[in-house]
Amino acid sequence: MMTRKVESLSNAHEKLQPTSPADLIFDLFKVPNKEYASITKLLKARNNNFQIMYDQHKIAYQVLRSFGLREKDPRLQEMMDRIRQIEDLREDDNKGIHLRRHAFKECISPSMQLISQALRNQMIIPSWTEFCGRIKEIFDECRDINSGAVATYIPQLARQNPSLWGMSICTIDGQRVSFGDYKYNFCFQSVSKAFNYSIVASDLGTETVHSYVGYEPSGRLFNEICLDSNGKPHNPMINSGAIIVTSLIKKGMSMADRFDFVLHEYRKLAGGEHIGFDNAT
Repeated sequence: MMTRKVESLSNAHEKLQPTSPADLIFDLFKVPNKEYASITKLLKARNNNFQIMYDQHKIAYQVLRSFGLREKDPRLQEMMDRIRQIEDLREDDNKGIHLRRHAFKECISPSMQLISQALRNQMIIPSWTEFCGRIKEIFDECRDINSGAVATYIPQLARQNPSLWGMSICTIDGQRVSFGDYKYNFCFQSVSKAFNYSIVASDLGTETVHSYVGYEPSGRLFNEICLDSNGKPHNPMINSGAIIVTSLIKKGMSMADRFDFVLHEYRKLAGGEHIGFDNAT
């Protein structure tokens, strides 16, 4: 059912031949027999079938969200800011926000390319709702697995609640979905090795980075202190290599400025959302 609805929306998007993609999107969300379109229809829809509605007070899901896009997506920020400005000017928004062609196009123009890509069903995972449904099934199947134990090599980690179970996915197109206890903060620990490596490689270049650290597997434990035949740590993903990589981050700066730089880069990786720091862990 959902696949047919997405395909029909995509086909309608392709059959229309307006003067610009923005005109095409306007016509898709144009109120029948009227000269204006509902920006509310673009953003929101009813129930799990994502049937487009006009009644804003009955809205539960967003059309763009059905393609995996979130309101907090930084690529949608300017458009969302414009919509909020319009909402602030409206005393009664129960009927949704209706805009004439020029105003509608002006509103969506900052995010028009992304919206067009989504409505054409051309995101990296096109059948997003079905994909999320399958992932949710796997998530629920694994919920009752209680084997294993929390890490104990840091006291703060040992005190973590082992019953917490959360999952988040972000595709290369920025499609996102989360399940379970995903709102709880957690410490990156060794996951940070990959991020730090990407930060340094982007800043200094891979040739410079790999003059200090290798890129082959060590065949040893991740925390074993050893070097390869060239006298370098085997790769950036073991502790010795990660320490070298971290030491290369803006090494000409003060410690405070280096910390601010890393935190800024991590926030960029998180799409501007919350990134914290806990000295104890």
